[in-house]
Amino acid sequence: MAGPRVACALPFTLRMTVTFLGSKGGTGTTTMAVNVAAELRRQTSASTVLADLKPPPGDVALFLGVRPRVTVSHLLAGAGVRDAGQITDALLPHTCGVDVLAASDEWGQPAPRDADGVEFILHTLAATHRFVIVDAGATLNPAAITALQTSDLVVIVANPDVPCLRNLRRLVDAVRLSGVSGDRLRVLLNRISDDGAVTRAQIEAVLDMTIDWSVPSDYRAVAGAVISGAPLRALRVSDVARHLESVARAIIADAQGGVGRSWTTVAPSADSGASQ
Repeated sequence: MAGPRVACALPFTLRMTVTFLGSKGGTGTTTMAVNVAAELRRQTSASTVLADLKPPPGDVALFLGVRPRVTVSHLLAGAGVRDAGQITDALLPHTCGVDVLAASDEWGQPAPRDADGVEFILHTLAATHRFVIVDAGATLNPAAITALQTSDLVVIVANPDVPCLRNLRRLVDAVRLSGVSGDRLRVLLNRISDDGAVTRAQIEAVLDMTIDWSVPSDYRAVAGAVISGAPLRALRVSDVARHLESVARAIIADAQGGVGRSWTTVAPSADSGASQ
C-alpha cells in the first residue's frame, strides 16, 4: 500500500496530545478520534498513536478492524504499566499508519486506582509519537480526567439535539474545573444537517460558546468505514471526510502555534523506534 500523502508540513520538533470526549454516549466520539488521527498521519507523515481509554470493550480496535492481544487492562494489571518497552510492544499498527492501543477488555477497567498507570502510559506514548490521540468516551472517570489533564488540546464532541446540548454546557464547566484551561478546549458538533431543528448559530447563542467545528451527518459513509475497518478517506472522499480533514488541519495549526500548557519541543532523534 502506498504511503500517506503529505498535505501539510509539520516541523519535526513538535508534539501534541489531543483527547476526544463525548458530551454523552453515542455522539460519535470514536468516529471523530479515529478519523482525525488518520488525517493527522496522512497530512503530516508524523508518528501517530490512538489510545482507547473508553470503558470496556471500547470501539477503536473494532472501527479499525484490528485484533489486540494486549490491551490497556493488561498493561495496568502487570509490570508493563511501568515498562515503556511493553507499552510500545502492545501497539497495533494499522495500514493507515496509525498505531493503536486497544481499550481494556475487563469491565471496571481502568479503575480509579489506575490513574497513575494511565498517566504513565500516555507520557510514554507522547515520548515515542508526535501525535497522541485519546478516545476518552463520554464519562469523566479518573482515566478520562487523567487524559484531559495531560492533553494539549481537548475536543468535546456533541450532537445537535437537546440532551447533548444540555450536557455540553455542564461538561465544558466540569472539564475546566478538572484543570483544563479555556485555550485548550475545542467543541465539535457532529451529525449536523441543513434541515436540523436548530442551527449552529442558534446553538452558539443559547449556550454562549463557540462551536469550533461542525461535521455533517453521513451514516452510510461512517457505517461503510466501520465495516471495512478503515478511515473514511480510505474508502472515498465524502463530505464528512472533507470536514474531518479540515479539523485535522486546524489541530496542526494549533500545534504549530504552540497551544497548550504541556507543549514540548524535542530532538528529532527521540522518534527512533516509533512508527514514522
